[in-house]
This record gives sequence, C-alpha cells and structure tokens, in this order.
Amino acid sequence: MSVPAVLLDGVSASYEGHPALEDVGFQVPQGRFAALIGPNGAGKSTCLRLLLGLVRPTAGRVEVFGHPPLTGDSDGVGYVPQKVTIPRGLPIAAQDIVLMGRTAARGPGRLPSRRDRELARTSLDQVGLADLAARRFQDLSGGQQQRVLIARALCAQPRLLLMDEPTAGLDSAARARFYALVCDLQHARGLTLLCATHDLDVVGEHADSIILLDRTVRAQGTPAEVMSGGRLEQAYHFPAHHVHQDHAAHGTDPTATSGTS
Repeated sequence: MSVPAVLLDGVSASYEGHPALEDVGFQVPQGRFAALIGPNGAGKSTCLRLLLGLVRPTAGRVEVFGHPPLTGDSDGVGYVPQKVTIPRGLPIAAQDIVLMGRTAARGPGRLPSRRDRELARTSLDQVGLADLAARRFQDLSGGQQQRVLIARALCAQPRLLLMDEPTAGLDSAARARFYALVCDLQHARGLTLLCATHDLDVVGEHADSIILLDRTVRAQGTPAEVMSGGRLEQAYHFPAHHVHQDHAAHGTDPTATSGTS
C-alpha cells in the first residue's frame, strides 16, 4: 500500500503561546480530494502551513508522501492561496505570475529557461487562459486571477495541491467553475487535493472526504457522513431555526410605534 500524501498524527501547534491545534490526526490517500472545513479560527490554515513547512508542530508528526515537510519526496507540493497582492500599477502579466511557480526549481536569481516557459504556457492552457497570458494580472476578473494562481501551482509540477479558501470573494457561479476545474485537473494529472474552505455545498459534491476541524478533528469521513448528525451545527454554532414572519399577511406593521403624537 502506498504511503498517504498527507499525514497528521497527534499534532498540536501554537501561535505566540495560544493553542491553534490540539491532537489533530487525519490522512489523505494519494490521488484523492479532501476538504478541510470548520469555523473561522478552527486551524484550517495552520494545517496547510504545517504541510508547507512554514509552521512546526509543538507535538505530533506531520508527513508529506512519507517525509517531513520540505525534505525527501515531500517537495512535490503546490499551493493556491486566497489571492496574491500585487503593488498597484505594477504591470506584471499573467504569464509572469505563473512563472513564479518555477522559482524553487530553477533557484533564486536565475532567469526562466525555455523549459520553464513551456511549462508556464502549458499550465495556462490547462486552466483555459492561454489567450490571456500577456494580460496584466490586475486587469483579470477574480475568477481568472484564481485560475492564474492554479496555473502557477501547476507549473511546479506538484503531486499534492494545497488550497487555502481559494474561492473567497468569488460569486456562486465562479466557485462552481473553480471546483469543476480543479477536479478535472486532479483526474488528468493524478493530483491529491487538500482544500481549506467554507464552501460546504460545493465541496460536498466534489470531495471524496471531509475533515471537520475545530482546533481538533470533530468528524471525518464522506461528505454524507460528516454533514449529517448535527456535527456541523455544533462546530459552527449555528443559531436555532428561525421562521420568517410575514407581517403584511398578519396585518401588522413592524415599523409602527405605540402611542400618539
């Protein structure tokens, strides 16, 4: 049996002395799509930062393809953030953003090679933006910018793609297109996907498994298993069911005040 693409075993982590994760354990098999869900502050981004080697656990074991992050075969990792911040007015093209994905492979200070540029063109083509390669990144729509960021990650030729709330700020149609695209890329490239997200309905349709996180793992399994049984309501602290009252139908005016003037 192959080693999992992602393994967290008894992992705890802190920021400035404040606990962010406590005894977290889950794994993602190679070639699968797993979604990390949970309320704000649940530790989703911390999990991704651990896998990228940007944060060290205070306890437990973190492995990527059987190795600690940033060692051995663990370097086949691509990352798609919510967005990138480009200084206002900087005329950087979409293809230049994508070429940044080759920086680690070619080393700092070295110019892109012909191979780098070929990979950048192929990656843009795979996300459907080959015709916008020379367009200034800031002039693209939000959905197009996210596709450029996917292309940048693909340009590094990863086996694992980590995504941190990548559809924040996109409308519902753009979110649906985003997940359809990454699922197609997953199958075409044999990628493993781990996505931290609040898009519960959409990932429920696409993900193979869901990990419900609230500093520790509250539930994990198939979308149907995790989204049933009231565990989402407990983790997200949903309010009690509210029924809207039609004041017009009941002959009342909610803006009216009692008394005379």
